Amino acid sequence: MVDASVVLAGPFKDGTVRDILLTFEDAEFVAPKYLRSEVERHLSEIVARSRKPEAILRAVLEDLLSAIDLVPVEMYSNSMERAREIARRADAKGDEDYLAMALAFDAPVWTLDKDFARATGVRALHTSEVEQSHGSAP
Repeated sequence: MVDASVVLAGPFKDGTVRDILLTFEDAEFVAPKYLRSEVERHLSEIVARSRKPEAILRAVLEDLLSAIDLVPVEMYSNSMERAREIARRADAKGDEDYLAMALAFDAPVWTLDKDFARATGVRALHTSEVEQSHGSAP
């Protein structure tokens, strides 16, 4: 499972996030379907922070999104009630869909967001852990 924080960091990081998403052939990356609109909503902020042309950033983000299977809410809706409770206790408002997917798929969440560390019942992975779990990038 990939959290939006990972995709949004893609244009800024030294290439590790991009390398993992684009070259790890034995990994299946999934995220809620609305990830695309979430990335679009933050595009102007990314352009301002990166000082790179919007067209280049759009291309990078599109490449990253193409490596992730976007899952409709119907696939994890049975876990939403529990995810809302976990999010409330962890002060992780806005992360409910990611938490619900992690619960439904019994999968860890690759994230750079510290809110997930407080979310009980869901395992959060940092980029270095994802990299180690698949060995070094090809």
